[in-house]
Amino acid sequence: MPRTQQEEQSKITRIAIVDADRCKPKNCGQVCKKSCPVVRMGRQCIIVTPTSKIAWISEELCIGCGICVKVCMVHFQLL
Repeated sequence: MPRTQQEEQSKITRIAIVDADRCKPKNCGQVCKKSCPVVRMGRQCIIVTPTSKIAWISEELCIGCGICVKVCMVHFQLL
């Protein structure tokens, strides 16, 4: 029996990874955090504190949608 696309996608785990050498949350306006659908639902998926040197992404909450990667092409990778 052929698998549905949803079944295939549920087996793929993707997560955004921050490039620590390039991420400068004090200089970018934190568009990654503002654009994240998980953050917009009220969950702390991308965390940037006033003293953060880089953005932190929760592996448990990241849904791998790639939006943060698209809005901040320099600082993130989707693995």
